[in-house]
Amino acid sequence: MNGVLAFLILLSNFCLNRPAMAESINAAKLITIATPLHQSAKRFMYNSENEPQNINPKKMKQMKSTLNRTSKLALSRVNAKRNQVVVTSPAKKNVVFEIVLEEGTISRPFLVVYEKGIDPHRLSNTIKTEIQPKSNTGSSYIFELKGQSKPLYFSLLLTGYLMDITVAREFHFEPGDDIKITVHKTDVSNIYDLDFSGRASGKYRCQNEFLYAVETDTVKVSPEFTKDNQYHKDNQSFRYTNLLYDLIEKYQPEMSDYSYHLLHADVLGHMGRHLLTDLQVKLHDQLSKKDITGFNALAKSFSDQYQFDDGRNIPDSVLLDSKEYALFMIERIKTKVLIDFETVSYAIVYERIKGEANEALRDKMIAALFKYYVRLEDDNGSMIIDALAVVKDKECLDILKKLIDYQEV
Repeated sequence: MNGVLAFLILLSNFCLNRPAMAESINAAKLITIATPLHQSAKRFMYNSENEPQNINPKKMKQMKSTLNRTSKLALSRVNAKRNQVVVTSPAKKNVVFEIVLEEGTISRPFLVVYEKGIDPHRLSNTIKTEIQPKSNTGSSYIFELKGQSKPLYFSLLLTGYLMDITVAREFHFEPGDDIKITVHKTDVSNIYDLDFSGRASGKYRCQNEFLYAVETDTVKVSPEFTKDNQYHKDNQSFRYTNLLYDLIEKYQPEMSDYSYHLLHADVLGHMGRHLLTDLQVKLHDQLSKKDITGFNALAKSFSDQYQFDDGRNIPDSVLLDSKEYALFMIERIKTKVLIDFETVSYAIVYERIKGEANEALRDKMIAALFKYYVRLEDDNGSMIIDALAVVKDKECLDILKKLIDYQEV
C-alpha cells in the first residue's frame, strides 16, 4: 500500500492537476520502453514473439498496449524519421484561456509561462513570466498570450492567503489553442478538479485523466519486488504504464503530432528517471553490503524486466523541448556506468554524454550535468573547461559560464 501511495504522490505532480507535493526517489513505480541498457535503440515495438513491427499511429485507431503480451515492459512508438523537425505553426498565433471558477471563489487565477523550459529542481533562476487575466466577468477570467510562435509549458495557479496554489502544473500549450478550463472545488482543501474544452483541448484532457485512471483502477497487481529483491514479472509498473499510454492513444486523434510525441517523451523522461534513481539506491545498497552477487542479480533482473527506448522514434526537436527527457538520459547513463564499474564516475558519464548524436540535446544534457550533478571542485574544473569547447548552444554555454563565475573555477 505504501508503494501505491508513493506512486500516486509522484504521479499527481506529473499529471499537473494537483498542488505540488514532495517527490521521492523511491516513489517511482512507472517506466517504459524498448531497448535494454546495453543495446542501441531500434525503431519498433516488441510483440509477444519479440519480432519487430513498425508503428504508424495515423493508420490505426488505437494502439493496444503490449504489457499483457510480453514479459518485458515495452512501449509502442511512432514511426518518425531521425532528425525530423516538427513545425507546429508557420505563423505566430494567439493562445486564449478562459478560466472559470466556482461562484464565490475569493482567489484569482494567474498563469506562469516557462519561456525557456522547466527547471525540474524548482530553482529560483528559472526563466518564467507571470500572466495576469486580460479581463474578467464574474467568475470567468480571460487570458490572451499574443503572437506565440512555439509550444511552451505553463502552470495555472490561484492566489492564496499564505501561498499561491498550483491548480494545473506544467501543461504545454501550442500556438492557436483556445481552451476553457473550469475549476471545481473538492472536499479536500486546495485540491481541485478540472474540466477542459475548446480547440485543441484533447492533450489537456489526456494529462488530466492520467491521475484519475490510476485512482479509479481496481485491478490488483504484484508489488515491484519479490522477496529475494528481484523485479516481479507482473507488477504495478506494467499496469500503470498500460493505463497512461492507453490514454495517450485514446486522445491521439485529437492531438497534433507534436503533442503526441511530447507526451510520450515527458512520461518516459519523468517516470524513467525516477525508476532509475530508485534502482541506483538499491544497487548502492548491495555494494554497501559487499554483495556483488546480489548487485549483479538485481542489475540483470532490471535489464530483463525493463527495456528503455531512448526516444529515437521521437523527433529531435521534441526531445529537446521535453521538460523531462534530458535528465532521464543522464540517469540512464549514470545507471549504466554504475552497473559497468560498480561506482558512478562523472568523468565517464560526461564522456558518454559527449557521444550523444543529437547535438542540441547533448548540449542540454551537459549543462544539466554540471548544474545539478557535478561539483566543479571535485575535478578542479577540468571537465567544465572541456565542456566550453564542446557545447555550441548559446544558452547552455551561458549556464556553464555562470557556473564557472559562481564557483570561481
